[in-house]
Amino acid sequence: MYKKRKLAILIALLTGTAAAHGQTDLNSIEARLAALEKRLQDAETRASTAESRAASAEQKVQQLTQQQQQTQATTQQVARRTTQLEEKAERPGGFEFHGYARSGVIMNDSAASTKSGAYMTPAGETGGAIGRLGNQADTYVEMNLEHKQTLDNGATTRFKVMVADGQTTYNDWTASSSDLNLRQAFVELGNLPTFEGPFKGSTLWAGKRFDRDNFDIHWIDSDVVFLAGTGGGIYDVKWNDSLRSNFSLYGRNFGDIADSSNSVQNYIVSMNNFAGPVQMMVSGMRAKDNDDRQDANGNLVKGDAANTGVHALLGLHNESFYGLRDGSSKTALLYGHGLGAEVKGIGSDGALRPGPIPGASPAMAPRR
Repeated sequence: MYKKRKLAILIALLTGTAAAHGQTDLNSIEARLAALEKRLQDAETRASTAESRAASAEQKVQQLTQQQQQTQATTQQVARRTTQLEEKAERPGGFEFHGYARSGVIMNDSAASTKSGAYMTPAGETGGAIGRLGNQADTYVEMNLEHKQTLDNGATTRFKVMVADGQTTYNDWTASSSDLNLRQAFVELGNLPTFEGPFKGSTLWAGKRFDRDNFDIHWIDSDVVFLAGTGGGIYDVKWNDSLRSNFSLYGRNFGDIADSSNSVQNYIVSMNNFAGPVQMMVSGMRAKDNDDRQDANGNLVKGDAANTGVHALLGLHNESFYGLRDGSSKTALLYGHGLGAEVKGIGSDGALRPGPIPGASPAMAPRR
């Protein structure tokens, strides 16, 4: 009986101990689970904070990227503007002044005035000239004012005025004998972006001027050909890399320009072609009623004067002295008929006769 109680008590103790131990393990597990849950919550909180910080950082990066892009765009705009300003500063433009003047006194060995000039030779009346330097006993001055501009689209403009005066007196007061003249006043417009093909890079002009491609033997003051007047035209029509052409229409007056009744005008249509060093120029002229032109006194100037004419030039421009040595040389073969028979000053002489008609009999040919 005692043993049974002892055994029952022992079993009860063991059972109670096991229950107590089991309860302790359960509490420990619950505590660990609670701690783990807290850690998970803390981790989630830290992850949320990290995500928030990452989102904030990403937003800042985006803002910085946008600012950088804006800065780059601004920098590019500034660079483009700077380039444009630099290009504009490098473009030739603005006002220019050019001038030429000469003045001389010449005397002979008797301290008296003497004949002078580049054409003082016996052949001077027919164009035979000597060197002009030191042989000109006159005062001559030219003043040229120009304005050049390059537009934003690449087109160019040019305006030029030339005033000149010549005097043969040695006195300082020469108003009564002044020959002040407005020799040139014209405008040019070039490199138009709308011009394509052969006209790309060509130049339009209008006004009173000396033709741009005139040329002379400067040291003897003699023109090979001189075309001038009032009109318009186009320069540098390029057919290919080696061939270019100029086209122009000039008007000139004959006779006394002070005579308001003198309406006879000579119209000159010119085509000037350049192929490398070779030049071929052809000009046609017409002056209606030139044979009826009268002088200031009402007298007929020349009853058989020509009303039309033609002028031609074949030239060679060498950049050496005919290949023999350094230097330059210019050679020209000129032909003129009717009003074009004044081969140097094209269309400047209205007193020329028409000449015979090729193939006509002497009886049918006009008077010379």
